[in-house]
This record gives sequence, structure tokens and C-alpha cells, in this order.
Amino acid sequence: MNKKELPFMPEYFDRYINLTEDNNVVDVLSESITKINSDFVEQLEKLGTQVYAANKWTALDLLQHLIDTERILAYRALRFAREDKTPIPGFEENDYAVNSMANHRELSDLINEFQAVRLGTIALFKSFSDEMLLQVGTASGQEISVLALGFTIVGHQIHHMNILDERYFPMLNS
Repeated sequence: MNKKELPFMPEYFDRYINLTEDNNVVDVLSESITKINSDFVEQLEKLGTQVYAANKWTALDLLQHLIDTERILAYRALRFAREDKTPIPGFEENDYAVNSMANHRELSDLINEFQAVRLGTIALFKSFSDEMLLQVGTASGQEISVLALGFTIVGHQIHHMNILDERYFPMLNS
């Protein structure tokens, strides 16, 4: 199903969904994995643990955040697709970042984990029927559909890649 088929645009998550193309959700998920290419990884390697301002995440923290968030959003999608109507609480991303120890990991391990998680997410969304994609649940106090969660995963990646492009990668040229 395409983005235009969303039953409604969920508040808060719209900032991510609006960054995605209006293509089939599985195609959008599949295409987004190619953005983590060798040029991108090379820039991350050069960045190391530099930050553009005090108390900001490193690129490794940011990559771990993408992995953690995708796992959480995919879990929500699975629950809602199976018509589990139990509201799911939010999570504190900064607590996750502090406790992830991402800066003590190898970039290659994080890249491999990101790709593995994305492939799992793609397989999950391929398994959903249109009826399942239109199921709705409540997470973080907001109603959201399974379909919207798929687009949110990709839009969240785009959002953070834009931050890397705008705030982190320019440091490599200074």
C-alpha cells in the first residue's frame, strides 16, 4: 500500500511520514537501505565521535538510535497488525542513547545490525495484508496505523540522515 492510502495522518509522526515518497511501503523500506552506502559509511568513519555541539549524540549514537527506534516501531506494527489494542507506552530516546554504549562499538557492527534489522522489518511488512496494514493502535498516546509505522521508520531515517548532512558532515570540511 502507498502513503496516499494512509487512513489518517498521525500527529507527531507526520513530520517523518511527510519526508517519504508515495510508493509502496515495502518498496520505500527496501530503497531506504541503499542510502547506507560506502560513501555514507566513509563519512561516518571520518566523523568518529565528533559532535557539532555540546551534549549532542555522536554519529554512532545516532545510528544506534535508528536501530533501537526501528525495532520499537516494528514491534508496534506487529502488535497492531495482530489486532492487539493494548496501548503501548512511549520510550525515552535519550535514556536509550546513554545506555546503548554505541560509542564503544565498531561502526561496521552498527551498520551490519542496521541492515539486519531493516531486512527483518521488510520481511515483516511483506507479511502484512492490506487489512493488517490498515489496523490502528495507540502508542505514545497517539493513534497510528501499521502502514503509518512503516513510513515512519523510513522518514525517521531520512530525518536523521538530513541532520548528519546538515550538521555533522560539514565539520569534515572545516
